[in-house]
Amino acid sequence: MKSLPILIKLQKQRVDEQRLILARMREHLAQIEAKIENLKNEQEAQKELVKKDHEVAMTYGAYLKDSMKRMDDLKQKERAAKAAVQVALDKLAAVFEEQKRYEIALRHQEEQAAKLERQREGKAMDEIGSVRFVRKKEE
Repeated sequence: MKSLPILIKLQKQRVDEQRLILARMREHLAQIEAKIENLKNEQEAQKELVKKDHEVAMTYGAYLKDSMKRMDDLKQKERAAKAAVQVALDKLAAVFEEQKRYEIALRHQEEQAAKLERQREGKAMDEIGSVRFVRKKEE
């Protein structure tokens, strides 16, 4: 079947595309995680600032409320991004599995063709041997 190498090539392209998608999703997740870490650092810095400057303490409540809302939003985005990464991983695994099935089918097909060729060669050699035997016998 001549279509198997073509299918394998197409499937390799799909695997590469899926890897790129997964890489982009992981990068997006890393960016969200970095924002969460930055927000945590900002919150700690604000706590230290409140301890040093009591005038800042008057606006700290509003800041804290806003900061907590941003943290919740970021955590929700992080959960969504993690779920998307898992879906992309599952899809990559499925696409890769399909590629491997095609490769195994091609290898099996090539092994069968080689086996048939060996059988043909064996029959041809047997026939040549028997013809030589008959000729020598006739001589």
